[in-house]
Amino acid sequence: MPILNIGDCLQNRYKIVEVISDDTGFGVTYKVIDYNLPNQPIRVIKQLKKPTYSELHIPQNIPKQEQEQRFQKIWTKYFDLFKEEAKTLGILGEKYDQIPQVFDFFTENDQHFYVQEYIEGTSLDQDVIQGKKLTEEQIISLLIEILEVLEYLQNNNQYQVIHRDIKPENIIRRKSDQKLVLIDFGLVKEILNQETQWASIIGGTPGYIAPEISLRKVSFASDIYSVGMIGIFAITGEDPRYTNNLAEEWQQNVKVSVLFTEVLNKMICHDYKQRYQTAKEAKIALQSIQQTTTIISVPPPPPPQYPIKLILGIVISIGVIIGGLLIYNLSSNNLKFNGKENKGELTQSDSKELTSNNPRYYDIFSFEGKQDQTVTLEVNSDDFKPDLKVIQTNVKVDKSVNQSSVNTLVITLPETGTYQVKVTSIEGGKTGNYTIKAWLQ
Repeated sequence: MPILNIGDCLQNRYKIVEVISDDTGFGVTYKVIDYNLPNQPIRVIKQLKKPTYSELHIPQNIPKQEQEQRFQKIWTKYFDLFKEEAKTLGILGEKYDQIPQVFDFFTENDQHFYVQEYIEGTSLDQDVIQGKKLTEEQIISLLIEILEVLEYLQNNNQYQVIHRDIKPENIIRRKSDQKLVLIDFGLVKEILNQETQWASIIGGTPGYIAPEISLRKVSFASDIYSVGMIGIFAITGEDPRYTNNLAEEWQQNVKVSVLFTEVLNKMICHDYKQRYQTAKEAKIALQSIQQTTTIISVPPPPPPQYPIKLILGIVISIGVIIGGLLIYNLSSNNLKFNGKENKGELTQSDSKELTSNNPRYYDIFSFEGKQDQTVTLEVNSDDFKPDLKVIQTNVKVDKSVNQSSVNTLVITLPETGTYQVKVTSIEGGKTGNYTIKAWLQ
């Protein structure tokens, strides 16, 4: 299919002034001027691109008639998807200003086109670029913005859609109001419910495309994966398209908070059933991090049940005593390998895992260890079934025993350094008192 030239005019009204993109599998995108309207606005026209037999991997060693039948079958799906895209955008764009409106659909010289709103602004690939790392706060805010657009797509009454090609180039920050606008719905798939759908045509961008799409499965969680990979790109400065195994190895050279790590890893989990299933779920998880007072590499320790004594102010001066009163409830939450019990309490004001409708509250404890040390950790509670987890993923768990009121872990430390363990309840929503202790084998 020949690409139209700059200066060509469609429908005797749309004059082409720029070829925006011609490298997608579905179409060619042009920037045009609409001369039929008094103010001659700029529009975008998308042309359906007719693929070749080789692009569709149709075997050359089969009869010509069978080749043509296979081609026509796939081409019909392409055309149906193109029409569905125009129809869906036409309805959604009228009601939601972060999706481009569609103004026209037409066929000329056996070629199919639709006309849509031109969004003036800059795409995210100007901010999320190779070699540049954004801060954790910036990334969380950015992902929440993207997810809010997806939330509308997934929850509006008339249409629920899956984009399937979310990447920085397809998200524009509009100049007029700085809102994010999602564009290029060339792989959009309307769905009737939230069950997993079979994808009729595989598409998307390597590095951002969810693994299950190669198996011809697609769901809302497929778009969550793509948004998560934008976050990985922004935090590492590595483009997923050109960095092998980035989804598995992204944590190696970055410093990021425990909570944000957990959210990102859940967004890009290889098993789509283990991801956040909707944009709303992922957005709430990110907002819970945003609501904390400070984002640091390890979450701030929660206040203990039994506050420390105010002796520091007495040693220094009366003025510092007043300051000491303000820090009365702080605790280091450090563990020593002495076998002595440390008292704590899970409360509803603690940090929590938003993995279900019934959150799991948790405390974080830190300890210093040396390479190849074998450490035993034990948590005991009469109020809830305790669960004990080492946050660092490279720690070898030699033994794990979980009884009704006691959870014991025996671990081997891979290197000298600081480690963290999480105390929580196996049952969501449970709180209460507990003790934790540690000793060397």
